[in-house]
Amino acid sequence: MSCFRCCHGVSSHGGNIKFAGSCAAVWLLLASSTGFSQQQIDAAKVVGREACGKCHAAELGAWQVSKHGKNAWDLLDHPKAPDFAKSLGIAAGDIKSEKSVCTKCHGTHQQTGGKLVIAKGNSCESCHGGAGGDQGWLTVHSDYGKGAAGTLAELLKQREGEPAAHLATRKAATSKAGMNRAEDAVKIASNCLQCHIVPNEKLIAAGHPSSDKFEFVEWAQGEVRHNFLLDSKENAEVPSLWLASGKGRTAKGRKQLMFVAGQLADLVLSLRIRAGVTSAKRGTLGDLVNDRIDDAIDEVEDAEIDELAPVLAIMKENKIKKSTLKKTTPGDKELYSGAADAVQAVADAFVAKYKDATGLPASVKPPRKSKGKAFKG
Repeated sequence: MSCFRCCHGVSSHGGNIKFAGSCAAVWLLLASSTGFSQQQIDAAKVVGREACGKCHAAELGAWQVSKHGKNAWDLLDHPKAPDFAKSLGIAAGDIKSEKSVCTKCHGTHQQTGGKLVIAKGNSCESCHGGAGGDQGWLTVHSDYGKGAAGTLAELLKQREGEPAAHLATRKAATSKAGMNRAEDAVKIASNCLQCHIVPNEKLIAAGHPSSDKFEFVEWAQGEVRHNFLLDSKENAEVPSLWLASGKGRTAKGRKQLMFVAGQLADLVLSLRIRAGVTSAKRGTLGDLVNDRIDDAIDEVEDAEIDELAPVLAIMKENKIKKSTLKKTTPGDKELYSGAADAVQAVADAFVAKYKDATGLPASVKPPRKSKGKAFKG
């Protein structure tokens, strides 16, 4: 699967790669032709990590030394990269070019002045969504109803006195503008999984690794942790602004919510991928997501949460279990897509009810380990 057929005129500029022409339509075509694409972020809305760093310098510093910031792009030079590219019909020399879909997960796309810029590595907007454009969230998310502030300290002071009604309006506006907010655990987890599962049958068949053990809490608590906003030297376990924005909120509760949200996001995404696979034989993408579906169902059952009982009912009603998952049928697209939609509705209702992450039972036990060490300011 190759992309950017409409683009041409490649040139290099600093750490970025530029391509002439508008490529948004091509990515839209990619999404519609496959039913799923990784990182469906509008490049025209990406403003770049430097814009975020004006207020989030500590967060940017942590990200730049992480594997996502440093190594993601370098993996395109891995000895096996040409084999993976070949499986998609991409020439080895084009892996980092306008013809490669690989840069969607190993880089960050930005559309500026009619040209596509591919910045090396992932960045803020790879996770939180494109921030710019006429209806972007970049300005809205830091507008606390008091006008422009001269310094970050002044801005945070405004944040402390923000009326509850304005906060609710601001959150709704940023979400509508496409921001994956830190508190939107299902959205953030879903975005991570879109790349980490590697939802491409040809890539998996070629041996491209998939994060088959991906678990949201242990990844979020490791080297990608970057909760510095209220204290540039203290990397909080959970977003400090989230912690201060609701009654009874605790880091423990937040991790519990993240754990459940991660399992639900994994189940929904795996069901959507399962809807489009052509095979479920051992070693295929279908087999991989079958295991994920089965594991997520077990975790939901073990959580013993009444509000998640509908998830198990959806699986039972659609006869989704180990034996049926192993066989692909002409009705899979409708069956698994419908189940994914139903589970998504349950997930949305669940996180809305437990937005403060209070009242979750002790049976919800997120892992204590993490992937790598959290960066210290």
